[in-house]
Amino acid sequence: MRPLKRKQQRLLYTSINADLVQRRMDANGGATAFIDDFTAWVSDPTAQSNLEGIQSIVEHATEWELRSGATLEAKKTAIVHCTRIAREIDTTPIVIKGQPVHPQESAKILGVVMDNRLQFRQHIARAASKGLEAAMELTRIRGLSAKTARQLFAATVIPVVDYASNVWMHAYKDKLIGPINRIQRAGAQAIVGTFMTVGRPLRRLRPTS
Repeated sequence: MRPLKRKQQRLLYTSINADLVQRRMDANGGATAFIDDFTAWVSDPTAQSNLEGIQSIVEHATEWELRSGATLEAKKTAIVHCTRIAREIDTTPIVIKGQPVHPQESAKILGVVMDNRLQFRQHIARAASKGLEAAMELTRIRGLSAKTARQLFAATVIPVVDYASNVWMHAYKDKLIGPINRIQRAGAQAIVGTFMTVGRPLRRLRPTS
């Protein structure tokens, strides 16, 4: 099966999700969707009002399910209560077609791991791990020119680490910089052909062409 082109994705999105996401997006909540992924959120002063808002969204989605012929599965549904105050996290489950769905500490939304404190540590660690793996694979390829290695690094490593960085970069702190530095060192090694023990300043001084 061929992957959907962007225009086909937009048409599929419109035909499947338009009725579901037709709600105002403001400080009190909103909704968005991409193909078969639907995400909605509410923001209220109390946990109880948030729960009521989420349950209302679930009921609306259940009605949409009957009209559209699509399927809303409880086992594929994740609920995360975002707050920096641990005692305010409500563990009351949401009921979807008679099945309880308990709140989780994190959930993946279109490739971004969003935790209940919006600190994104899990996502940053995951991105750094995958980026380092891609960079190390690049160092194993022999005979590349510096130009080709640089192009491969930009095409295969940077997108893995930088994906959706506008969402999580605000949470990036100095103590999390170590894993990213290891990716840069591996990339520099692949581009200029140095050993991993050579310092980064020396790598920068070495010709790349």
